[in-house]
Amino acid sequence: MAGVRPAMKKKNSRVDMEVGILAPGAVGYNHATTPMSELSFQGVTKSFGAVRALKGVTFPVEEGEAHALVGENGAGKSTLMRVLAGIVRPDGGQLVWGGRKLDLHSPRAALDQGIGMVYQEMLLFPNLTVSGNIFAGREITAGGGRLREPDMRERTVRLLEELHLAVSPDAEVATLSTAHQQLVQIARALAFECRILILDEPTTCLTEAETAHLFAILDKLRQRGVTLIYVSHKLDEVFRLCQRITVLRDGEHVGTFEAGRTTPREIVRSMVGRDIDPAARVPRTVPADAPDVLVVERLTRRPWFADVSLRVRAGEIVGLFGLVGSGRSELLETLFGLYRPDAGTLSFSGGPARFASPVEAIRAGLALVPEERHRQGLFFNLTVRHNLLLPAENASDAWRIDDRRERADAQRLVEHWRIKTAGVEAPPDSLSGGNQQKVVMAKWLQASPRLLLLDEPTKGVDVGAKWEIHDLIRRQADQGMGCLVVSSELPEILSLADRIVVLREGRVQGELAGAGADEESVMRLATAVRH
Repeated sequence: MAGVRPAMKKKNSRVDMEVGILAPGAVGYNHATTPMSELSFQGVTKSFGAVRALKGVTFPVEEGEAHALVGENGAGKSTLMRVLAGIVRPDGGQLVWGGRKLDLHSPRAALDQGIGMVYQEMLLFPNLTVSGNIFAGREITAGGGRLREPDMRERTVRLLEELHLAVSPDAEVATLSTAHQQLVQIARALAFECRILILDEPTTCLTEAETAHLFAILDKLRQRGVTLIYVSHKLDEVFRLCQRITVLRDGEHVGTFEAGRTTPREIVRSMVGRDIDPAARVPRTVPADAPDVLVVERLTRRPWFADVSLRVRAGEIVGLFGLVGSGRSELLETLFGLYRPDAGTLSFSGGPARFASPVEAIRAGLALVPEERHRQGLFFNLTVRHNLLLPAENASDAWRIDDRRERADAQRLVEHWRIKTAGVEAPPDSLSGGNQQKVVMAKWLQASPRLLLLDEPTKGVDVGAKWEIHDLIRRQADQGMGCLVVSSELPEILSLADRIVVLREGRVQGELAGAGADEESVMRLATAVRH
């Protein structure tokens, strides 16, 4: 299969020093990390108890290419990358790089051999400086173990310049934006001759502009011979960045495709084993006489939004779209009683309403599926059962809880919402992202709310789970529930919404019928660009 093989750099070049791919004789140079050509996964297997996470995975990654690894949650992507990063030991098979079998018995062993990983979770020390984070655990020392701080600071400056990151090496990481922290993670991986860079969902919390900046940097690294392995659910990003795409399904290698000779639809079909298109619009009709569930008039909460007016009818899905900073999430949280508005009025189910707290909103018939399910939507110290039944438990007499009935109720919800779990007593962190999101939604939907507020309902879930969640939202609307959906993914809004309300800088810019809207018309309102 054809791959991209850029010419290797000359050693001792200034560029080598700047990106941290060091010349022989430089401090930190390691002969194990000199250019090594193709990486090959050969029959890699791994089981966790009775669960076979990897089943003889075999495929090559060519030197200097950006190679995407995609698949549904639970397909084995993270396990395979953790094997490559030295975090997980495989049960069988081997990894071969440049004809040499790798011994990756620890993360440090992987780093020493030129393999770095940028994790989805920010694995940085917030109270250390940028320089301190980049060299944490790998400090440059002089005789007697004395730190050579000027050398570390100087190299940090060069790395930051190469990554076009305008921050001080002495700045505390806690003061940096998410995008800048992501680049610090990349700088850390590159600081010592990284030849393979693994990126796990690196753009989850980045804006479009920040993503474009990151991709420009990754392209430069690839052109200089660094091999990129890119794990993502975002197929548009995969096709923008990568030359080849490997698909895993249920722990097995399904195929490796050249990006220029395949399509997103073919990749999705390979991922899920069937032909689905989560961006396809499903025709819906909302009765013209459907009553208003929510009416918002000139609602203001400084500094986030002002004079917002909108309505949601029973059985209607209204999409709320805007760029980062438009006030979308804060509007939902204000409607849910987390914040008190400064001005404006609410009408809910035909009567005036102003919720002083989420408890009041819940009792009135609202439910909120928050953006950050890990921080706001789930209790990870409780079981799946307890997470599913929390609203019911809070509404019942705590002294009369029936464990047997609870387990039966939880099992019914698991089956109804098709939640894939080892059992109702399993911890939430054992579930994939899509199944965690289903738990959050099922938890609130059992209370039969009149209005469902959804903030980024498919954030961080795979394409199959996204399709299921979209179907779930449509089914609730078909049963008469009003749905107000916030999403930063415009194709998602276009596929789901019966009407689209567009915010810019906290103000409503316009409203579009979902059936007639397209990306250009929505973005014109969201960006104030006129054509």
